[in-house]
Amino acid sequence: MINNSYSFLLSVFVVLGTSYLFWSYVQLKRRTMQKLPMIFSHQTSWIWGDEFEIFQHEASEMYVKWAESFGLMYRVKAALFQSDIVIVGDNSAAHHIFQNSDSYGKAPGFLRIVSRLVGKGLLCAEGEVHKYQRRQLAPAFTSSSVEAMADDIFFCVDKMAQNLRSTLRGVDSVVDLVPVMSACTLDIIGRVGFGHDFEGGKSTEAKAISAAWHQDVIMSRTFAGFLAPILINVFPWITRLPIPAFRDSVTKQIVYKLADKLLIDDSKNMGGNDILSILLNINQTSEEESRLTTTELLDNITTFFVAGHETSAVTTDFILLNLARNPSMQDKLRREVRTVTSSDYSHIVELEYLSAVVREGLRLHPVARPTERIAAHDDVIPLSQPIRTGSGEMISSLTIKAGQVFWIPWALLNVNKQVWGNNGDKFLPERWIEPGGIPSADKLPHGPWAGVSSFSDGPGSCIGFRLGELLAYFSLFCTIFVLNARSELLSSQLYWN
Repeated sequence: MINNSYSFLLSVFVVLGTSYLFWSYVQLKRRTMQKLPMIFSHQTSWIWGDEFEIFQHEASEMYVKWAESFGLMYRVKAALFQSDIVIVGDNSAAHHIFQNSDSYGKAPGFLRIVSRLVGKGLLCAEGEVHKYQRRQLAPAFTSSSVEAMADDIFFCVDKMAQNLRSTLRGVDSVVDLVPVMSACTLDIIGRVGFGHDFEGGKSTEAKAISAAWHQDVIMSRTFAGFLAPILINVFPWITRLPIPAFRDSVTKQIVYKLADKLLIDDSKNMGGNDILSILLNINQTSEEESRLTTTELLDNITTFFVAGHETSAVTTDFILLNLARNPSMQDKLRREVRTVTSSDYSHIVELEYLSAVVREGLRLHPVARPTERIAAHDDVIPLSQPIRTGSGEMISSLTIKAGQVFWIPWALLNVNKQVWGNNGDKFLPERWIEPGGIPSADKLPHGPWAGVSSFSDGPGSCIGFRLGELLAYFSLFCTIFVLNARSELLSSQLYWN
């Protein structure tokens, strides 16, 4: 009798288990996400999936390469046996995810690493905290606020260009542009951020920040840098362990200390055009409950400093590299630049070809790594154009479940050949000027700078995009003007390491 009871219970469990597995299989097959192409690479690892191959290649090289074979939406194997990751190259899908930021949060690994680098400012904030911080910070990044910073920006880039002129003694002169441009943007961020002079990168703080940032970048390119965000995503509690890699970065500590020192002297910062002064004025005139706390001020100043310093330098470096490889474009820009007789903000930003060069450089060379988003609940994601599955079925939307991970590479959105044509990966500033050179607005990436995804989209788009644009304008203007005063080719004078 007992044996019969056990047999009956075992049969019930087998039936229920089989039914559950069958139900799960049916549900899985109903998800269109599972119908997306899956990358099968000879370098796919059973433990690291496709993530390590992506890490080993430059920028977004693999995303773009795979998109040419598998389309704009495809899956890759995640590391440590996690669920497949969906790579998003479709503009409508990316727009939907960015617009619904409350439903698609940032990955835990990203948040903890960024917090270690810059603190819990706008870049890390989510939900209501993000809305509150952005509302308080917005006045510091309006068009008029950024325009008021133009004199400080031009002063710094002009000083950089004059130093380069004195360094270049002939056609055989060689200058490593990377540290020069980095020191210049550090100067700019110091002035417009909190009214501080880094003395052209020669001050003690500037040297310490430069060395610390270099150390952080080198660390991010090691195997430990690859592994850290993966481990944090799988084991969030690991950041509480006393591991040096999870401590605050040296860059953050230095900038935090400097910003704190400047913040103490409120009277010194109340009347300027720098961002810290603007924020202090806002705090003074706001109701107490809506003011940013000292910690929030420091975190956001640090975020702005770190995010705006090296990114602006790298963008300008790549634009100049493209011009060095295209002498005719360089000559065309030089002729336009040298027609300007004033360093006035309005004269420079209205230069047609300069604008096209800057926009094309930002399109091809977004400096941020692909962003990661995780679905908070089940959803249906629209697509800009249908996808043909391996079985021949056409799908026009993507049905996903809560917990699905998405990677959105900016470069993939920006060079999408289905939008930009077969020359989408080429540096062609003329496309922004010639009739029909760019696709219609409904086909382009969305965001604060329409047509280019590099500043993101939706409520979490880059609040400092106007300043980033202006830095590129002025840096490029002064460099081209001064370095080519003797009509020498840029490529014969500079090198990039």
